[in-house]
Amino acid sequence: MTFGKVVGAVLLAAMTSGCVVTREVGRTPGRFITPERSEQKDSLDPNDVSAEMTWRRIGEVDYDDFSIPLSSPDGRFLAVRSGAPPTWPAVLAEPAARPSSVVRIEILRITPDAVERVRTVRGPWLLGRGADANGFLIEEQRRDGTRRIGRVSWSDGEPTWLVDDEFVNAFATNGPDGTLAWSRRRVEDSSFDLMVRRPDEPDWRLERRFERSWIDPVLADDGRTIFALRRGDGTVELGWSRLTDEDRFRDGMITHPISIRTNERLVHAMLSPQIGIEASPPGGPPRIIFLHPDLQRLVEWSPERDLARPFPEGVIVASMLDENRGIAATDDGVLLVELAPSGGLLPARIRLAETLAIPRRSGIETDPILLLRPGSGRFEMLLARLRDAD
Repeated sequence: MTFGKVVGAVLLAAMTSGCVVTREVGRTPGRFITPERSEQKDSLDPNDVSAEMTWRRIGEVDYDDFSIPLSSPDGRFLAVRSGAPPTWPAVLAEPAARPSSVVRIEILRITPDAVERVRTVRGPWLLGRGADANGFLIEEQRRDGTRRIGRVSWSDGEPTWLVDDEFVNAFATNGPDGTLAWSRRRVEDSSFDLMVRRPDEPDWRLERRFERSWIDPVLADDGRTIFALRRGDGTVELGWSRLTDEDRFRDGMITHPISIRTNERLVHAMLSPQIGIEASPPGGPPRIIFLHPDLQRLVEWSPERDLARPFPEGVIVASMLDENRGIAATDDGVLLVELAPSGGLLPARIRLAETLAIPRRSGIETDPILLLRPGSGRFEMLLARLRDAD
C-alpha cells in the first residue's frame, strides 16, 4: 500500500508521475527560491532515541478512499466523508463537473477514551478546505453548473449556505475571525478570481489575469495575511497579500514562481493534505506549508523569510507542534521533525514509527497527537504522545 492511497490518487500522482523528478532549485533573482543542496545529512543519527512516541487505539471510521478528514481548530471534532469518492472534475471544479451522489459525513468527537459519533449527515457534498469552532465547510455542485459553499454545524449537523449565487464557488477556507476566502468563476468560464469576505464588509475580488486561476486560498493565523496559488498552463505561482483593507489585498498581491512543469492534479496536491489549520499553523510568523511539486516534499514559507524551509525528504503531510517542530509522515513512517532556523539549512528528523498515518492535533492535553491510519476503506484512529526515552 502506498501513501498515495491515503490522501487520494492526487498524491500518488505527485509522487510517481514520470514527468516529475526530485531536484533542488538554486537561487535565481526575482523568483521563489528553495535551498541549494548541501552535504549536510538530512537526518539525525539513526541510533538517536532521544524521542519516542506511544499511542493507543480509540476507534475507527469508514472513509471514501480519497478525502482527508477536516478537524476543528481545537482538534476535538472531526468530519469524515464516506461513500463514493468525488470525481476529478468535481475536485477541480471544472466545467465538466456534475453533481455528486449523496454521501455520508460522520461528525466525530475525540475524547481521551474513544471516538464518539455526534451524528451522521447526508448530502451531495464535497468536504471543503476549512473549519472553525462552529462547523466545517462543504461544497455542492448543482445541475445548472453553479456551485455553492456551506458550513455544517458540529453540534446539530445543519448546513448554512454561506455563498449561494449564480457562480461556481470553490476551494473555500475560513478563519477564526469569520473571514471566508474562496475561488469564483462564471459558469461559462474556466479561470477563477480570488474572493474574500471579511465580517460585516462587502466581498473583495482579485480578478484573474491571462487565463491564470486563483485557487486554494490559505488564511494565516495572524488574521492579516492571505496566501493563494495561481495556476496557469503548466505553471503554478505562490501569491500572498495582506488583509488590512481591500486595496491592500487587491493591489499588494505578490507572486513567486514555484514550477513551470506541472498540471492541475499536481497543483491540487500541493495543499490537499495540509487543510484547515495545518496549512498555516499557529506559532511564529505567518506562513504556509505546502507540498512542493518539484521537490516532492513539504516546504514552509513565510514572507518574513528569504528561503523556504524544507521538511525532510519524502515528507508529504505534517502537523506542527510549535514554530519549528512537528509530527510528519512519509509513505512508510511517522517522524518527529525540526525545521532548520533558515531555509539554507536542512532539517533534523527522528523516526518514531514504521506505519502509515496522517498526523493531526487531537485537543487532548495528555495525548495531543491524533494519527489516522488507513486500511481497507477506513481510518484506524490513534491518540499519541511524545515521551523522553529516559
